[in-house]
Amino acid sequence: MDERLPWLWLASGLGFAPRALQPLLSAYGDAAGVYAHRAQLLREGLVTPGQQRALASSRAEGFQERLGLHLRAGYRVLCYGDEEYPARLREIDDPPAVLYLQGEARFLSEGLLVGMVGTRRPSAYGMEAARFLGKGLAEAGALLVSGLADGLDSEAHKAAVAAGTPTVAVLGTAVDRTYPARNATLRELIAKNGAVVSEYPIGTAGQGHYFLLRNRIIAGLSRGLVVTEARRRSGTMSTVRYALDGGRDVFAVPGSIFSPLSEGTNWLLQQGAKPVLSARDVLEEYGLGGDAAAAERALEEHGAEAEAGLSPAAAALNAALSARPQGLAELCAASGLAPAAAMAALTELELAGLSRQLAGRQFVRGQ
Repeated sequence: MDERLPWLWLASGLGFAPRALQPLLSAYGDAAGVYAHRAQLLREGLVTPGQQRALASSRAEGFQERLGLHLRAGYRVLCYGDEEYPARLREIDDPPAVLYLQGEARFLSEGLLVGMVGTRRPSAYGMEAARFLGKGLAEAGALLVSGLADGLDSEAHKAAVAAGTPTVAVLGTAVDRTYPARNATLRELIAKNGAVVSEYPIGTAGQGHYFLLRNRIIAGLSRGLVVTEARRRSGTMSTVRYALDGGRDVFAVPGSIFSPLSEGTNWLLQQGAKPVLSARDVLEEYGLGGDAAAAERALEEHGAEAEAGLSPAAAALNAALSARPQGLAELCAASGLAPAAAMAALTELELAGLSRQLAGRQFVRGQ
């Protein structure tokens, strides 16, 4: 029997964010050991009645179809017992028994992984801060971990893609789904040079709380967590709680005392989070001060390379951009592009680090 099948059986029976996983493995060693003792788990107080029913009513061999479905679709099935399973994720209280992976597993463990999270509806200040910090961290070689959501999660991934640095996206949906759908292109770029992971197999129906469960994986993979902008009560703060519970470093960007979007970050600073004003504040925490001049030279070289590889539409729109904020209609008039083509070109430019979107759908030249 394929050694991944007992892990798939166990993951299905325990459900998502399974606190029973660690006690079961302590008692029986691995998923195959749990499977051999499946009839007595409830009697020994290791699972709930519902979990016992789910585990007892299924067989590991029955998950061959699920395994084949993911492999045929191009996903890795990364089990807790695999050598490539990230060691840092094993440290949390409720690690997933199985991760479904698109990309390379080594990016879940190698190098300095830094989580970057924030509100899905940021202010212009929050967007600028996320770009500034994400760019500095990615150019220094840090691997940014985030959730591919709207707002500041996406900005972190875009900064990494623009810098040519691998990044890790943790999904709150089934591994074959992208939410929001407009991030599909960004996801493809991440998968080519990075990793996209989910604990939710193909066919999993969406549930709102799955995104909150996803946050424990973001925190678990990361050495430290940077919070750019967040309300005091928000999903972002759940990631912070997971990070603190796991002994991770928490960094926070100071914000206006008048902004509700900075209530969370300012409160974190009051509670002892480390203030971050630049990427160097994070890098120095891990002994990576970086060379500012070298980073600037690398940025200039990357900009020249990015411009050389633009599509004709993106090149036309790039020529129309300037440091002055412009709306879509003005850019369409200057470039001669239709609105749909202009939006596609703006996405290409943003991913190349050549344009930035400000509040009110205003656009400026990047860098």
